[in-house]
Amino acid sequence: AVVFGMALMWSRGAVVQGPLQPRIQLRRAGGIAALPHVRPQSGQEAAEWIKSNLDSYHTRPFRVPYRSQGAWGLRQIDDRFSLLRPDTVVLDLGCFPGGWSEVAIERAEASSSSSRVIGVDTTRMDPLEYHTFIQGDVSKKETTQQLMKVLGDSRADLVLSDVAPVLVGLKEEDHLNSMMCCLHAAKIMERSLKLGGTFLSKFQAGPQMPHWRAYLDSRFETVRSIKPAATRQTREMFYVCKGFLGRQSIASEAKSKNVFKHEGVDQWHGELQWLRGQGLLDDE
Repeated sequence: AVVFGMALMWSRGAVVQGPLQPRIQLRRAGGIAALPHVRPQSGQEAAEWIKSNLDSYHTRPFRVPYRSQGAWGLRQIDDRFSLLRPDTVVLDLGCFPGGWSEVAIERAEASSSSSRVIGVDTTRMDPLEYHTFIQGDVSKKETTQQLMKVLGDSRADLVLSDVAPVLVGLKEEDHLNSMMCCLHAAKIMERSLKLGGTFLSKFQAGPQMPHWRAYLDSRFETVRSIKPAATRQTREMFYVCKGFLGRQSIASEAKSKNVFKHEGVDQWHGELQWLRGQGLLDDE
């Protein structure tokens, strides 16, 4: 099989390298190159041929170094769904140590377009070119306010959620903590993502996935699940959500005819009445 493969390579114009090259004699027989003298004459010659031809087989392919291994998973997702594009605003939640932000800067062509990449994390990371970093907890209101100040009048075209809890090694606890991180990311996403935008959420697989999927289905036109090859050794999964519909009022979501709920009013109705009675509230 090896001899036939080498003959086929030679017949197609491939160059055979190594100490066996001067010993190869070709003759055409029925259109197939015959190689009668390919056996090495000594063990040293065979070892040299094996070394020269198999070293490249065991060499790892060149890979661009990123700050985290998870960056390769984002690249694979982007290869399939084309999330990162030039002239867009990308928000990276949970950006430390910066692997996802590096991919966003590269794929969104932040160096040669108007793209902006904004990262948020509780841990300060080393600065990146064409990157804005906000240090804060995604569960805190102050972080959201600071982010909205940085965005200004614009809104994000793409929100990447890489927010992850500290894993304790227990599947159920890790999954529930991951779902809590997803909810914190969703609060920021609803305020910062523009209509028609895209949301990428990473989480630990578990029994609460259908509930998280039901919420995303109510906010986006399409929701797709994916597990890239780079994360096959972990319990991580991703939801790719496209076509942000916006946040509807609770009253429009209530299905019962006996439910009358007005978001942001009924919770404080009693307190407002008391303040009015005390003359402490100016309705104007």
